[in-house]
Amino acid sequence: MSTVNVLRYSALALGAIIGLKTDLSLKSEAAKSSQQKEYAEKLKLIEQAKAEYARLHAPKQVEKQADTKLDLEDPNLDYGKVILSAVESLKQ
Repeated sequence: MSTVNVLRYSALALGAIIGLKTDLSLKSEAAKSSQQKEYAEKLKLIEQAKAEYARLHAPKQVEKQADTKLDLEDPNLDYGKVILSAVESLKQ
């Protein structure tokens, strides 16, 4: 009879240990999954913010040089753009 009791309590202890181990691993996996979801949501928000910022701060389209009057005395004149626009107009 004592052998049966030893086996019974050994099985009970083994079941309790396996149950605790399984419970801890499932909780750990759920926590990791939760953290990954939060991280993915944050990345999604960051991408949305970047897209919105890019939309709001888009570079303004440069007016064509042919439409505006060319003032060679202007100190802010970009000669590179003037030359490139002249070459572009010659290609057409």
